[in-house]
Amino acid sequence: MVRRFFTFLELIIAVAIFMLISLALFTFSKQVSDSWSRLTVERNRFNELLAMDRAIDGILTNAIPFMWKQVDNGISSEVPFMVAESDYLRIATLHPLNDTQDGAIRFVEFVLEQGELKAVYTNRPFAFWDEIDEDRRTTTILSTEVASLEFEYADWSSDISVDWSERLFWRTEWQEEETETDSTSEARSDIPLAIRMTVTWEDGRQECWLRRTMGNSYRERYGTYKLPQDNTP
Repeated sequence: MVRRFFTFLELIIAVAIFMLISLALFTFSKQVSDSWSRLTVERNRFNELLAMDRAIDGILTNAIPFMWKQVDNGISSEVPFMVAESDYLRIATLHPLNDTQDGAIRFVEFVLEQGELKAVYTNRPFAFWDEIDEDRRTTTILSTEVASLEFEYADWSSDISVDWSERLFWRTEWQEEETETDSTSEARSDIPLAIRMTVTWEDGRQECWLRRTMGNSYRERYGTYKLPQDNTP
């Protein structure tokens, strides 16, 4: 019986085939692993956006005007709770009545601190957050690694002489109004028709929420709307 040994060339070919198969398996497993990692990241981002959407939608769509009385040197005046700036929003919103002592209104602040987008809630109005004890406020971190937070506020012009398409416009701040007769200003008792909130993350992602507020639902119309006719000669 003659024994046959593998030649050096056959060993090289076998090793080469083994390496090709191993490389193919490694490439396939790496692609599967990368796809699974991307899927996990996207799933976590989607879940994060769902949670943010529920929180933001519940606040903005239920936003209402809220005025409180302030006494200064014996003079009483009404001050709006709302503070609406380009990168900051403080507003009152309706909330399901869980406890009669808490009431059905929540006072909320959107704030961006060190990359964390937070919604801070309390059931009592406030002028500054420092005035509210920690045990009387609830802080929810909506997202992390946030680069910027922007707000825009929809306003409506009552001037019927302006073209219809120009009567709805956007503000970067919701400020006090100046009267036409003088330069004095008074606090606005209304709130924006809608609020647009844009969040930009450090990785370049950007999401926008546009919600109509509850406090201005009286501007809704049903049926066909006809523009008022100007009968001025």
